[in-house]
Amino acid sequence: MSKTAVKKLHWRSKVLDSFVPLLGSSGELGVSIGGGADYGEFPFVTSAPGGGLTVGDVILEIGGTPVLGMTLGDVRGVLNSCPHPIRIKTVAPGSSLCKDLRLYLSKCFTPGSVDSQLQQVIRENLYLRAVPCESLLLSVPSLHFMSLWSSTW
Repeated sequence: MSKTAVKKLHWRSKVLDSFVPLLGSSGELGVSIGGGADYGEFPFVTSAPGGGLTVGDVILEIGGTPVLGMTLGDVRGVLNSCPHPIRIKTVAPGSSLCKDLRLYLSKCFTPGSVDSQLQQVIRENLYLRAVPCESLLLSVPSLHFMSLWSSTW
């Protein structure tokens, strides 16, 4: 008796493309976001009063800019700098693409696959925005450097 494997659709086939307009005369955006690399999460929708977005959806792109691996502040900056209506690509979180950024980056994927390429985009965004680029020696005045040595040695 043969077993029939049920093949689940890849998360990429479930990506939704939505346009978020400004709400009424107040000029507020029709979406709120949370998460971000500074919280170890993918950016996700926290409220969506209207449109095709769903609370909890992972945000892949805003206005054509990949935002996975960006801090929450950087994602908000991209969101606020886009022309209106804002085009947002989202996907519902699932077993292969959940909100946990660390879990997704720790997985092994086939080189060249969609997931492998996405991991590369995430790492590039993390390195550009979250990893400090100055060394401690360059940012600390020599007086403080000397006091560290003289007090303990």
